[in-house]
Amino acid sequence: MISIIICSANATYYAQVSASIAQTIGVEYELIQIENSANTYSIFEAYNLGVLQAKYSIVCFAHEDILFHTPNWGAHLITHFNDETIGLIGVIGATVFPQCPSAWWSSTLINDHLVNNIQHWTDGVSKQPYHTIISQTKQLTITRDYNNPTNNNVVDAAVVDGLFFAIRKQLFNEHKIRFDTDNFKSFHCYDSDIALQVNQHMRVVVVFDILVEHLQQGTINKAWYDSVLILAKKWNNTLPILKKEVTNTEQYNYYETEVLKTFVYWMQGSGYYNSKEIANVIAYFLPLIPLNKLNRKNKKELYCIQLLGPKLGRIHKLIP
Repeated sequence: MISIIICSANATYYAQVSASIAQTIGVEYELIQIENSANTYSIFEAYNLGVLQAKYSIVCFAHEDILFHTPNWGAHLITHFNDETIGLIGVIGATVFPQCPSAWWSSTLINDHLVNNIQHWTDGVSKQPYHTIISQTKQLTITRDYNNPTNNNVVDAAVVDGLFFAIRKQLFNEHKIRFDTDNFKSFHCYDSDIALQVNQHMRVVVVFDILVEHLQQGTINKAWYDSVLILAKKWNNTLPILKKEVTNTEQYNYYETEVLKTFVYWMQGSGYYNSKEIANVIAYFLPLIPLNKLNRKNKKELYCIQLLGPKLGRIHKLIP
């Protein structure tokens, strides 16, 4: 019925998620552990190894630091895949993936976040309005996160989050999708990249009838920034992916400048990149965005950062 692949580096977490799956899935399954405590594989390599071992037609990819709260969630998954237009199912994702470097949680000006999970936070809760705190101590905050603008149980998505998703195995065979080990070497962007691949052939969706608890926060490090840039350049001729109707082109292009500006300031704040490296990112992506009245100020700011660096770039406010 269902193959579940887990790239595992923590024996305690793996034991917990294994027990959670056994107690909740409700259908026949196999669990494929790619043991990676020695960091032998990137997650791209680990998942490709798992796909080669998988014997069932539905292949799930799961973090080991999750727990399942929905009884018989395996049956839900099978029912959703009875729709032959669906190729990938996630539980968190987004309706828009922009051309400029970004994560799925980019600005909600255009992009609808599709979220249904329980999240543990140890380093501050994000500012999204869909978090409801259900438990809080000095060390840990737990939130119930839910955002479904359509109120439909199945919503088309551009990309999904990697904590849990499932793919028809036939896509690996018939369309030769794979986790891209040529371009990516770390543990980031495997989820967005594979979703973008599937979107070329079948629908990618987020479903709201499978609830997962995520026991850790994700980390943003230099490998994350580098991977996001690789992803945006790899898919440059395909992006943006829009899974909602966007009729205001000027507003959309303003959104793209907001995404790029946010990423640039994140790069600066990270301390990983010098002014020349940041300028090169702006030089690559900014010309892709058409100028209009709405985004003129943002484009001016980004050009100033490109020429003067992030700190001096704020001089744009003095330029009419």
